[in-house]
Amino acid sequence: MAPPRTDDPLRRGARRGGRLAAATALTALAVLTAPGVLRLAAAVQARELTKLLGEPVGEPALVLGEPLVDVDVPYVLVHLTTNSVHLMDGAESLWSAPAATGNGFRLAGAGKRWTFTTPKGLFRVRRKEKDPVWVAPDWYYVERGLRVPADNARSRRIPGAMGNTAIYLGDGIAIHGTNAPALVLNPDPERRRVSHGCIRLTNESARELYHLVEVGTPVLVF
Repeated sequence: MAPPRTDDPLRRGARRGGRLAAATALTALAVLTAPGVLRLAAAVQARELTKLLGEPVGEPALVLGEPLVDVDVPYVLVHLTTNSVHLMDGAESLWSAPAATGNGFRLAGAGKRWTFTTPKGLFRVRRKEKDPVWVAPDWYYVERGLRVPADNARSRRIPGAMGNTAIYLGDGIAIHGTNAPALVLNPDPERRRVSHGCIRLTNESARELYHLVEVGTPVLVF
């Protein structure tokens, strides 16, 4: 994929220190860690950013005291505390849905180690896909006690595992649908920590979000 254009709003944000709208309260920088992907610097402490988030109002609504991303376009907020996804316009929520996120489980095998958490940071929508076919990684086979096939094995391609929609953020992370909607709809946000790192929505919500965002849309995972 080609590197982002220099007039891209997130790229401009990187040149300005990747400011969040509340940078005066955080003294935080964002660093460009991969082409087109911004991550929050270590200076952004969770307790500091939490001060800018309002109290949850019902499920899964969220009240913001002020915008969290310094862009002039709508952005996506994945709020890990309430396990919910929001399309934000400044501090205003335009759309929201319950989500499932990483369970924090650790796994080792085939000479590798994995920790299944949803990474925090500022990303962007890299691409969108309807009816995606999941290419199973090595951990899928290790977790099930199966022999790990060759990288190009046809058995790695599993239709339906990501539901009917995928919105890719890079680094192997996507917002996508599911073939197990009951896990996403559990009323207890803590019991929705069931994924291997991706952000799961119901198929209906994933397809709605697909039509609400464009490639390049900022996505803040916090």
